[in-house]
Amino acid sequence: MTTEDNKLNRFISETHDREKNLWRNNLILLITLIVLVFIVPVLPLKEHFLFRIVLSIVILSGLFAAEFNKRIFGMLFSMGMVVISSLILSMFFPDSTKVSIVAFSLFTIFIVLVTLALIFHIAKASEVERSTILCAINSYILIGLAATLLFIILDLYTPQSFLNIEAGEGSFSSYLYFAYITITTLGYGDILPETPLARSLSAFFAVLGQLYLVIVIAIIIGKYLNSKKINL
Repeated sequence: MTTEDNKLNRFISETHDREKNLWRNNLILLITLIVLVFIVPVLPLKEHFLFRIVLSIVILSGLFAAEFNKRIFGMLFSMGMVVISSLILSMFFPDSTKVSIVAFSLFTIFIVLVTLALIFHIAKASEVERSTILCAINSYILIGLAATLLFIILDLYTPQSFLNIEAGEGSFSSYLYFAYITITTLGYGDILPETPLARSLSAFFAVLGQLYLVIVIAIIIGKYLNSKKINL
């Protein structure tokens, strides 16, 4: 076997291992997000502790979901440690609005960075792998989570920004529900944005949710069709 063959086999092996790790890490992130979005809101437990614990797990799983790029991973790792520290601090000051705003703001920035990193991976992927699909699903769920956090921050900073939501402990599930109803443009009308900024933010995420579906699905389908043509 020639040197070129060895290099090719090593490259194929490394690519396979990287894809396997990326798929595993994104699967862990997806499971964590499902727990946060669909299970945590219905658990009869003290919310501010459980909420921050699960958010910390989301941070760690989000870090490794973006492990495909060392520079991005390093940046997210540093940011993630700061976010986890702020969440731990907010657990000791659950009634401090300023501490909560800072913690949620840092976490929102982190979520946005992870989402952009996953979308970047989708755009750069040469073929549609299992990890590509998981990245797309996780990115969409993360957009809803970012919207949830921004709605919470807005209501903490400007109380009564939303009709039929009382800010405070026990309200996370309401913001979460409103966020996903907004990005899917379902709009039952039971929760309404009251202030101009709340309405503007809601409209932004409604448009963003639809643009994401159109653009990312188009990218994935295009890559899938191109790979089929190459194989033919």
